[in-house]
Amino acid sequence: MSSNDERRKGLRANLPTQMLFNVLESVNDYFRGQDSTVKRLAALDSEPTPQLTSASQILLSRIDRKLSLILSILAETNARKIYMNQALVQDISEFGLSFGHHTEFPIGTFLEIGLVLPYTEGRLMDILGRVVRILQPAEDSTGDRHIYGFEFTDILSSDQNEIVQWIFTKQREEIRRRRDRT
Repeated sequence: MSSNDERRKGLRANLPTQMLFNVLESVNDYFRGQDSTVKRLAALDSEPTPQLTSASQILLSRIDRKLSLILSILAETNARKIYMNQALVQDISEFGLSFGHHTEFPIGTFLEIGLVLPYTEGRLMDILGRVVRILQPAEDSTGDRHIYGFEFTDILSSDQNEIVQWIFTKQREEIRRRRDRT
């Protein structure tokens, strides 16, 4: 059995909710907050130093540039990432999700998504992934749209654990509802 087959058989739950996303040209266009910070700070260190006369002036110049960068990063973090698109999530697992959208995305398209699970204090999960399957277009109240299988390629383990906990909670609720009906 291939790893994709195994993943499809993982725990899944219906998740009729909105997700936010951006289409990326390549995987290298994705930056999580801290990764972006580290890369930008490293780029400052590699820049040539201006013609300064002493080691202390060079050090102070670098500290000044780094402080300016850190302040701009903090301002960006407070403003959150801007997502340009919305889609409807169909279901979710710890490995990925399926979503519907009217745009046609080829297999392999990288997306950065912002996802908030219901009942989870509104914390936005920042996840990188790629389209791995295209299901048949489905007709619904919003018109024709495509249903995509989306695999997570960069997700924080804490976010993945939160998804699993949410799935277990949904499954327990469903079991209780079935018992109450009988």
